[in-house]
Amino acid sequence: MKKPFLSGIALLAGVIAVFFAVAQAVALSVPPYPDRLGDDNYTEKITGIYLVEQSAARDNNVIIYGSSELRTLNISTHPANFFKGQRNGIQVNLVGRGSCQSLIHAISIAATGDALKGKKVVLITSPQSYVEGGIAPDLFMANFSEQQYLRLMADETIPSEMKLYISQRVRELSDEYNRITGSSMNTYNAAGIMSADAGKDDPLTAAKDLVLKPYYLFSGWLMDLKDKISAGELIRKVGQEPVEKAAGGEIDWELELENAIAEAKKLTDNNEFGILNDYYTTYIGRKLNQQKDKDKDLSYSKSKEYEDLKLLLDLCRLKGIEPLFVHVPLHGKWSDYTGFTKERREEYYRNVRDIVSRYDNVKMLDLTGSEYEEYFLCDIMHLGWKGWLEVDKALDRYYHEG
Repeated sequence: MKKPFLSGIALLAGVIAVFFAVAQAVALSVPPYPDRLGDDNYTEKITGIYLVEQSAARDNNVIIYGSSELRTLNISTHPANFFKGQRNGIQVNLVGRGSCQSLIHAISIAATGDALKGKKVVLITSPQSYVEGGIAPDLFMANFSEQQYLRLMADETIPSEMKLYISQRVRELSDEYNRITGSSMNTYNAAGIMSADAGKDDPLTAAKDLVLKPYYLFSGWLMDLKDKISAGELIRKVGQEPVEKAAGGEIDWELELENAIAEAKKLTDNNEFGILNDYYTTYIGRKLNQQKDKDKDLSYSKSKEYEDLKLLLDLCRLKGIEPLFVHVPLHGKWSDYTGFTKERREEYYRNVRDIVSRYDNVKMLDLTGSEYEEYFLCDIMHLGWKGWLEVDKALDRYYHEG
């Protein structure tokens, strides 16, 4: 009996050694992180961990968590354009894409451990996120990272009630997605099993967790390995060429505003709403009359997104992050036309404002008073020339003044 047992132990030790060697080889093969990765919102940053941790380790990086507004790179004042070449010493790093809402960013930030502690982090909230049901199941699944979920669930510094809330939301959205699509996504994998068992306090579940713990750990290890491999491939694709530094000198904000307005006028001259010509032609144009009062029943007064936002800010406080929070307005003139009244918009603004005001570690840039300002948005929902410029000003102050 003793000999087979020792042989089994030796075999297990050999397997572990092989896995460790593979992990070390992959880690050593990843090229150094290039700052130029920050200027685009690559998927590997959204669903992975490694690249965000590498960015956070660089003193000049400001990590911007957002959603679809990060894709408005055709606007000159977008931070990736405005701070191109590390203008004023700042390298932005975009993390997010369409429908990356509070829950997605909360999971991402929770997974980074202490990497973001004391770092410069910007959070952008989008009004359209605050529909009653919060994030839609399909949009959640498109951005959900099992790797990030397993990492945060293994973090003993995160309170059990936070983990329970996240797990219940993951399970709820996964189940709803599967019900709608007839699929079984996130059901039988490590995240699916773990989230389904969250909150259960019985001997059977405890025994099941004990038996499956090696599986959870191995799944997380494999995903971390895959994350590093993907990061290495992306870095090699982007290249190691250093960022060409922008010219120095103090920023003339008045001149920047004049240039922004001049650009906006040229690009929005086919409509009365100050909306990008292409956007207006594609999505509104001949359908303008159909848009009249279409949002008369729309309300952001109740939404699961508010609880997800609290979770996000709770995690920032827990992780020692003092973020700059950007409160984006709706398009006042367009909202009036579609019947989403000013009173209901103000209610939404207050709801977010009241939540954020409870966190003394959060600096808020409240832009909601500019909903009628021309060229503040570039379409009906995304920051435009003036809006991004206000973000640039605040980001510059936030970075340099602390």
